[in-house]
Amino acid sequence: MRAIAHRGASGYAPENTRAAFDRAVEMGAAAIETDVQLSADGQLILIHDTTVERTSDGRGPVADHTLAELRALDFGGWYAPAFAGQRLLTVAEFLDDYAARIPLCLEIKDPRAAGPLARELTARGILDRVEVTSFYWTALLDARAVNPDLALGFLTPVFDEDLIARSVRRGFPQICPHVDRLTTRRVALAHERGLNVRAWGVSRRDQVERLYDTGADGATCNWPDWIGEAGSNES
Repeated sequence: MRAIAHRGASGYAPENTRAAFDRAVEMGAAAIETDVQLSADGQLILIHDTTVERTSDGRGPVADHTLAELRALDFGGWYAPAFAGQRLLTVAEFLDDYAARIPLCLEIKDPRAAGPLARELTARGILDRVEVTSFYWTALLDARAVNPDLALGFLTPVFDEDLIARSVRRGFPQICPHVDRLTTRRVALAHERGLNVRAWGVSRRDQVERLYDTGADGATCNWPDWIGEAGSNES
């Protein structure tokens, strides 16, 4: 069962910051998941929301800020005073610092980032270390147009036979449904069709039990140690 640190170990440190990523590595997570958008000046950056209010001391849409303006914001103090001064990272910095240490899952939040992200990953020659996911079907297709060897996964609130079939037709190796949509039958069908099943939306410990009960391959979780603890209890 892959325990993927959602936005880093974001249950223990501010999301999408070095503090959260470092904590995930220290905890022995199977991989780190993070979010990719574009700044106003076209830089690939790591942030989840379309605005900066929730996770920084700034205001306004992410896309209205240049990289320099985003770097001036505090992305840690909102979580706890001890994390004040955490700064936004670029995709390049993230890959430089973490790709050799732990597998990575990059979610395209801004469809405009699909092409630039695929080109960055291709240029670095690290496709064996990185998965790319998105709720935007077209973003995955745009990324694939740059490099058909990218490991892609479709994030979806729906998990049914039609979506499984469509993912297979497109050659996506992974499907990423909400944890509450997992059933043993659906997961088995996805596996029969050659798909890896990686869930999202885990916010309670009983949902971790559902991962094991249905045979899913893993999940993103703010508390990646929950998944490992559940596995220990199963044995």
